[in-house]
This record gives sequence, structure tokens and C-alpha cells, in this order.
Amino acid sequence: MKTLLPPCRFRIPPGPQSRYRKLPVVGSLLDDVVIWLSHHGYTQLTIRNHIKGLTRLIRCLQRRHGPHLKGLTQSDLSSAYDWFRRREPGVAGTTRALGRFFRERQFIPEGKTPPLPASERELEDHGTYLRETRGLTAATIQGHQSRLRFFLRFLKFDERVSVIRTLRIDHIEAFLRKAAKTNNRFSLQHVVASLRGFLQRKHAHGVLKRPLHQHIDTPRTYRLEQLPRSLPWEQVVALLRSIDRSRPDGLRDFTLLYLAARYGLRSGELVRLTLEDIDWRAGILRVPQSKTRQTLQLPLTQEAGAVLARYLKNGRPKSEHRQLFLRRRAPAGSLAHTAVHDILEYRIRRSGLELPVQGTHVLRHSFAVHLLRRGVPIRQIGEALGHRDCQSTAVYLRLAVDDLRTVGLPVPSSGKPASLNPAGWKQKLPKVRTEKRRPRLTRSGFGSGLAASLRNYLAIRRALGRRFVLEENILRGWDDFLQYQFRRDREVHAEMFHAWARTMPHLTANVRRQHLRVVRNFLLFHARNHPKTYLPDLTTFPKPCAYQQPRLVSPAEMARVLATAKRLPPSPANPLRAQTIHLALACLFCCGLRRGELLRLRLRHFHASEEVLRIEETKFHKSRLVPLTPSVAQELRHYVELRRRRRLPTDPDSPLIWSRRRPAPADGYCAEALAHNWRQLCLAVGVVDGRGRPPRLHDLRHSFAVAALHRWYRQGVDVHTKLPHLATYLGHVCPVSTHHYLHLTPALREAASQRFHRYALEIFGHGGGK
Repeated sequence: MKTLLPPCRFRIPPGPQSRYRKLPVVGSLLDDVVIWLSHHGYTQLTIRNHIKGLTRLIRCLQRRHGPHLKGLTQSDLSSAYDWFRRREPGVAGTTRALGRFFRERQFIPEGKTPPLPASERELEDHGTYLRETRGLTAATIQGHQSRLRFFLRFLKFDERVSVIRTLRIDHIEAFLRKAAKTNNRFSLQHVVASLRGFLQRKHAHGVLKRPLHQHIDTPRTYRLEQLPRSLPWEQVVALLRSIDRSRPDGLRDFTLLYLAARYGLRSGELVRLTLEDIDWRAGILRVPQSKTRQTLQLPLTQEAGAVLARYLKNGRPKSEHRQLFLRRRAPAGSLAHTAVHDILEYRIRRSGLELPVQGTHVLRHSFAVHLLRRGVPIRQIGEALGHRDCQSTAVYLRLAVDDLRTVGLPVPSSGKPASLNPAGWKQKLPKVRTEKRRPRLTRSGFGSGLAASLRNYLAIRRALGRRFVLEENILRGWDDFLQYQFRRDREVHAEMFHAWARTMPHLTANVRRQHLRVVRNFLLFHARNHPKTYLPDLTTFPKPCAYQQPRLVSPAEMARVLATAKRLPPSPANPLRAQTIHLALACLFCCGLRRGELLRLRLRHFHASEEVLRIEETKFHKSRLVPLTPSVAQELRHYVELRRRRRLPTDPDSPLIWSRRRPAPADGYCAEALAHNWRQLCLAVGVVDGRGRPPRLHDLRHSFAVAALHRWYRQGVDVHTKLPHLATYLGHVCPVSTHHYLHLTPALREAASQRFHRYALEIFGHGGGK
């Protein structure tokens, strides 16, 4: 093939007396080696250094193979590379280049390869099955083999091949607990999938007697857990402008990042672009997508065409490779997809901009958010990004701050404050639960005969990414009961379970059912090694009943509660008690936050310039942005400034809802203390339900959703188009989950009815005629 590279200017001194030409094996090939190095993009200085390094390499090889290097193989060169890599890196580079040259020209044999260990033979066999039977790609097979290699190494498979036949479920769980230390839930999910497929095949072949693959639980991952990482479009433009395009490497990096930012291309799509993918006459850029196995056709704008033309003329080196972007260093060839991340990181560092290094996908997210904020419909954004499902594009709604800001409520004002109840106001609350709780025996750990199994159960569930806080409390209650009533029993029988179930008459049917299911799940785990364990029947559990209807709080009632909150006296634990409670209740009502989300907020989660709260790691591990209305943002700024003037904690990691409580003030405000103040204020104002009890704090989340819906009806807005924004604001994956919070109140029914009458009047106002 005719090369497009310039001819090499480096020459070896002619004549057989040249010391380089006297070298065995390579002496007669020096001219070919120099031409080969030049064709692969090595500079003249590098070629000179490699030729000089040959002397040191040949001397090392002669110690093993004699002066004439008889029997030299590629394995010998690999061993020499390993020896020089740390001692003389320059000679190591010469060794690697010479090995590539010999392999292409097939001048020396590969050599005898050592026999594969048993684990590698097992992985090769499994890889053949995945390729021929399941039809997986080479990259997917390599991933499965890599994860299974750690499992076989954990089992010490090379020392004892029969370990698979004696494999037990506790061995698998021990491996998963170890893997969980170096893998997050998403990576661990792939580990479990590879492990299940491997063990399923072993059971089908009769190697395993028990179907262990059916007993392996998988980590729970949820949609929309992480917020898309994006940069403000102004900063993306500033980053591109900061790149020096007077040099070929700068021109290449600018073109690469320009396509990533202006077209939202992935790093793998960028490095796979070829010269044939640019259709200059039709004005089309073809992007082969490996993720969807389709070719995406994008319009080649005039600006993009000019950028590409300049790069091809002045920045791309002459090469026989057809890839659009090539390496600047030898050996010449296409870029690896990881090189795009390195280029972005390098250019951010050189730009002087204070930008976080978040990976190349941040440019794709920034492009999508930029289109969204310019009013481009979701479907067109999905087509530009190559998404097949609109749900994949809807994730960017979570970053549409301006659209989401219209969902929040303003702080209710103009409320008339009420007088606070005197001491002893708690006695006015109707008593609902009269059952006296039994004190726990064990403050830490388990003490019954099932203690070891309980500890293992919690350990493996947490290794798989579960929090298991509520479940642990339920299992501790079960453990305490066993210590009271069945201290000597080691097997779980029906009487034991039913006796414990009778100790919960004070709980609702739904809560009792949840407790029973938690213990039943543990018994399923315990029964794997104890076959005589009693397994309760789900059909005997209490039937699910309707949840308690929330007591909705209207904006007028909330205004009176907030006005009364300003009369709360300071306490030794909180000199800003009134301001803290006022802010906490305003955030719950105006933003629809959960109580736990509010109490876990830190000052760093409030972005004053953007007027946004960042909620992290909430229910189902999700994170989201909550844009604030101007009145709520002003309340937050005023509260932070008041804390600064009082010299109270204002560091970024201090709690937003703060109290100087003991023993751990860094944990934030106590949930029970917030509920205590809420109940006191509701009783003072008269906000109670039909039983005379104040609403729950969670009822404010229901009230927020209904108030937002009612406001849209009054404004004449199309409510159906707003429901996705309300769902995103509340942290729901889809509007179906939001319907749980939408209650048909009399005011909402009246507003919906009036809207329907206006709609019907336009159609039937003239008798339906035209």
C-alpha cells in the first residue's frame, strides 16, 4: 500500500563496518526498521534513540541466546521488555517497537507459550459458550471473563479445580461482600449477572447439584438516581475559545471537543468517525452508534463544516489511516476512547477556568440542556442525541431549572398569628396508641439463637447496596422477642412466628404486613442452610388496607402557622428557634420536600446565586434539583445571614436546619423536635383533623402538590403538560407516582368544573353548528 507519510531523513552509515549493521538479527534489517518507524509516525529524534538502544538490547539478549541470537522468539522480547521497563525505560520502548516490527514482518516465531492455568482454560471455555450460544460481542465476553476471573481467584481455583463442585452459597456471599468494597451498586450488578450465568451453566452441566444461581440477590438500582452532569453553556463556549488553534494538536483538540459539544457525540463515537462519514455534498455527518447499532445522520452546519475543513487542511497529519482523529504520538493510529477524557482534562487545566473534571459525557449533557433551555421539544432533542425512547431524553427535564421553578409555591404571608398554647398542651392530643412497648434487651448486636444468621443476612444485604435501617429495627424486635419467649429454641417453628405476630395489635394492617414480610424474607435466607425452618404463607398475612387520608393544609392555614411560628421563644439549644422552625415549615410546604430530605440538607446544598436546592441520596438513592421561588430563596438567604451575624455555624458542611442539641449537633435538627413544634403550632392555630389531631409533616407534601395543581387551574394552564414538571420537582420517575399526592378537594373540583364549562361553551355554545 502506498504510504502518505513523508520519507525518512534519518540514515544509517553505509558499509558493513558500521557497528549497528554488525548487530546480529537486526543488523541487516536496519534500513527496513528505520522506514517502518518513520511510517508509524516516529520522529527523527526518536528513531535515532531507538537505533542507539538496539546495542543495549542485543547485549542483554546475547547473554541468554549466545552471540548469534539463535532461537530468538517474541517471548524473549517480552521478557526483555519487562526487565528494562523499570530499569531503562528508553530501551524498553526500543524493545516494544522492535517486537511490533518483527511481528508484522513475521521474522521470528512467537515462541512457546506457557500452558494456561486451569482458571484461564475455564474462562476460555465459558467465553466460547457466550460467543457461540448466546451471541455476545467480544467486548461483552471480555467483561464477563474479567469479573469471573476475580471470582475464580477468590476460590483459589488453580490450586483445586474441584472447588466448584463443593461450592456453597456462603462462599458466594463472602465473595460478594469482598467485591462490594471496590465496586458500587451499578458495577456490583454486573458482577452478580456474570456470576449467575456462570453458575447456571455449571448447574445445567451437572457440576453443581443445587441451583445456586437462584439464591443470589442482586443490588437494587433505580432510574434517575444521579443528576445529569452538565456545564453552563457559557463555560462550554469559553472552554472552546481558550484552545490555541495555531498548533496542529490544538486544532485537533478544538475540533474534537467542538463536535462533542455542538453535536452531543459520545467519546466512542468521536474516535470512530472516519473521513467517509463526512458527506460534503449532502451536508450530512454520519455517526455510527455502537450503543444502538444504528447510524445517526446529523446536519453538517456551515460552522461545523468550516471547523472540519480547517482541521483537515492544517491539523490532521497525512496518514493511511481513515479515522478522522489520529494520535499525535507514535505509533501512528486512531485515538482510544479514553484519550477524549484526557484531552478534555488537559484543556480544562490549560484554560484556567474553574471547571470540574466530570468526564466527556458532561459535554453531551450540556448540549442537551442547552437545547432544552432554548425551547427545543424533548422529541427533537432525543432525535439529535440518537435516543430511541423519549424516557431516555426526559432525564434532562431535571436540569430545566427555569421550567421547574414555576412549580414551586411562594411563602404564604398575611396570616394572623395565634397565641401559643401554655404548658401541658400535649395532654390535649387524643391518644391513639395505648400499647406499652416492651424495652429491648440488646442495645447492640443480636442475642437470640438466630444471631449469627441475622448478622450474615444484614451484612450481605448491605454489601449489595441496601441501607436496611428499618429492616434492622424490625429484626431487632424479632430477636428481642425470641430472647423473651424462646430463648432455648434453635429452629424456627410456626408457633414462634405466630406468637410474635400477635404482639402487634396496636399497628395498622399495612405496618403489620410489612413487619411480617421483613421477617419472612429473613426466614427464606435462613432456610437455605436450615431446611426445617418454618416459612409462613403470604396469604395468611393481613390484607392491605387503604392508607390514612392526609389532612391537607391550605395556603391560608399555612400562613397562620408560619406567622405563629415567629412567636416561638428561643431555647438553650437553639437561639434562632423561631426563624429555624419558620424556614423548615416554609420549605416543606413551598417545595414539597420530605422531612428527611430537609433535615439532611447542608449549607453547601443551597446555591444562592442560582436559587436552587440540591437534594442528594434521598429515597431510592435519587438526587435532584429543587428550584426555589424568589420568596423562599429570600427566606434562606436571610436565615443564613442571621446565623452569620450571630456567629453560629455557617461552614458549607453545617446543617441547613440547625440546632445546638447534644450530643451530636453536626447531625442537624432532630426529626422529633421538628414534629413537636409543628404539632404545637397546629393546635394553636386550630389546624387539626377529624379526630382533633394535627396533620403529619408528610401531609405538607400532599398539600404542596394539590396547591400547585389548583394554581394551574386558576391560571388556565394546560395541567397535563405540567404534570411531568410536577413529578420531576417531587423526585418521581413518572407522573403515575405523583397521582398518589393529587387529591380532589372541593376547591380543586370547582376549578376543574369551571374549566370544563369554558371548554364546553366554546364547542356547544352555538348549538354545535358552524
